[in-house]
This record gives sequence, structure tokens and C-alpha cells, in this order.
Amino acid sequence: DLTAQAGPFDAVHADQLWMAPYALRVKARAASGTPPRTIMDQHNAVYMILRRLAEAERNPVKRMLMEHEADKLAGFEVATCAAFDHVTWVTQEDHDAVQAVAAAPVRNDGVLPICGSPEDAPPIARRPDAKRVTFLGGLHYPPNAQGVLWFAEHAFPQVLAAQPDAILTVIGKQPPEALRSLGIPARNLEITGYVDDPQPYLAETAAFVVPLLAGGGMRVKIIDGWSWGLPIVSTRIGAEGIDAVDGVNMLLADAPADFAAAVIALLADPAQNAKIAAGGRQWAVERYNWRTVYRGWDRIYGATPTATAGNHA
Repeated sequence: DLTAQAGPFDAVHADQLWMAPYALRVKARAASGTPPRTIMDQHNAVYMILRRLAEAERNPVKRMLMEHEADKLAGFEVATCAAFDHVTWVTQEDHDAVQAVAAAPVRNDGVLPICGSPEDAPPIARRPDAKRVTFLGGLHYPPNAQGVLWFAEHAFPQVLAAQPDAILTVIGKQPPEALRSLGIPARNLEITGYVDDPQPYLAETAAFVVPLLAGGGMRVKIIDGWSWGLPIVSTRIGAEGIDAVDGVNMLLADAPADFAAAVIALLADPAQNAKIAAGGRQWAVERYNWRTVYRGWDRIYGATPTATAGNHA
């Protein structure tokens, strides 16, 4: 295979749990001598995604199967972390969640959040009469589909009662068909599917929503939304692992009525809308700039004895 042709390697980097078996295979097949160091970047406590989805599952058989799968996955996750020389985490919460199901200490070589380069582009120029309440994310991912359905069914009707011109805009591939059967008037619902460039929709966005009830790691859509200069409303699970400050860089709400009230506030109050948008943008520039945060990778690779010579996978 390609690894046999290209080796030997000094270091093998696995991005997320799903790539870990391949990295360990490269190490196991290394020729005699010093094996490559292995580094895994843990984006999630993956078993927690299934566990949280199970908590909201109404079908008892599905719930039982999901709980069983979550338990099996937790064991695999602990064992995989133990097999690596270095493990980094996107959030401290993910490390703590894996540690909670482990009998021995779980390696933690540092928290390196997902970052961007917000200073490379100005915030999106939004229309002052923006009425869109926008969700952006791949809807093939169960937590995204679950979250947007929850918002559309339980919170958005309350938004419409106060702001009849609001438009729920759902951007992302494979939107659930159930969205169209919730009784939202056609003029107040736009489901785009996948789009190459969401910026025309974002320019008309008054509230960028992250209504997640499950998930792990950190939501890249929040870092993107901050970088774009959008005011964000999120559940606390949606904002997990991110330095969110309610009322400063986003609005946090968990109950449908509270979530709706936060969205209504952004639609009705231009001053608060601008304040939350500016606070988020500043937070992204100061806290989630890869040029600063990713210097942590130098420390990780500096621990690899021959990291400056040879190949890296």
C-alpha cells in the first residue's frame, strides 16, 4: 500500500478517532528500528454523541440499541487513546468525558481547538432589514438534523408569533423531509439544500442559530459565524467546549421558549444584534486564530525525536 511505498515515517498523525486504526497499522508495520511516534487529534468524545442522541430517542428499541452502541464505542475510544504516544483534544470537555469511562488516566497532551483566520476577511455586510433566522450545517449528521427539527417545531412558531416576517433558512445537504410537514407557512421557510456559497443568505441573516441537543467536540459553525460577524443563538450543548459568554459574544438558551425569546430579541433590537455580532467577531479574532493557537502543534511535534527529518503521514 501507499504507506509501505512512502515510509519510513518519523510521525503518523491521525485526525479524529476514525483514522486512528490506520495510524496504528502504520506503526505496527514499521521496519526494525525506531517506530514512528503516533499522534491523534481527538475532535470529539464520540461515544457521547450516541449517548445524547439516545437520551432524546422516543423509540425504546432504538434507544436501547444506541445506548449499547455508545457503551461499546466508549470502550473502543479509551483503548485507542491508550495506544497512541500523544493525544490532543479539541476541547477539555471531550477529554473529561472519555476519562469518565476509563479506569486509568487518559492521555492529554493539550487542548488545541479548531480555529480559523478571521482577520483575513472582513465581517459580512448584513442588510439592516435582515429577517432570516439561519441554520447552516450538514443535515446528514444526526445531531444537526435533530437540532433543526427541534427548533423548527418547538421554538420557531413562537418566533413567528412575535415576528411574522421571520424566515427560517436551513442550509445544508440532506435536509430532513419532516421539516416541510411542521406547519410552517411556505413564505416563512426556505430549505436550500447544499449551496456552494452561503454568503447571500448570511447577508440577510438576523440570527444564526445552533440549536443542538447532542454532539461532541466543538461546533465549527460557531467559529465561522463569529468570523462572519453574525449574532449567534445557541443551546449550551451547541456551545460546549467554546469560550461562550452569554450576552457578550452569543445568546445561550436551552428551553424552546427561551431560545425563541433570544431569537426575537435579535430580530427586534438592532442595537443588541450589533453588540452580539461585534462581540463574537472580536472573540474569534482574539481566541480562535490558528496563527496563535496552532503553535501548540510545534510543542507536540517537538516531542518527536526525529520530527524534522523524514516523512510524516
